[in-house]
Amino acid sequence: MSLFFVYFFLKGHGGINQLGGVFVNGRPLPNQVRQQIVQLANQNVRPCDISRQLRVSHGCVSKILGRYYETGSIRPGVIGGSKPKVATASVVEAICKYKEDNPTMFAWEIRDRLLKDQICTVENVPSVSSINRIVRNKAS
Repeated sequence: MSLFFVYFFLKGHGGINQLGGVFVNGRPLPNQVRQQIVQLANQNVRPCDISRQLRVSHGCVSKILGRYYETGSIRPGVIGGSKPKVATASVVEAICKYKEDNPTMFAWEIRDRLLKDQICTVENVPSVSSINRIVRNKAS
């Protein structure tokens, strides 16, 4: 257990979960534990067994594995702050072209098409709400 966790635990910001694992409120799980979760999953260990073995809640294991399968990343999400601008000029141009070619196309279809046509990657594809905002702003 890291000194960081011991400090926060003693300061009253943490606790012990139902499985006997130590946690700190508002702090992400250490990368070492995240890596162990992914390694065990790759060895076909069930999430409920990973949870018991590492003393991490099932919800936490599921969330980490879900993000890993979706993005390939085990890094924790960032709460708050602004996201980097992902809609480059070429992405905006492609969105406008898709909408021009098919005015009834939904934002989620545009998002899928940006990925399929390799204009964006999973890491930098705009969200559905960003696509809708781009379409609205270009229409006015």
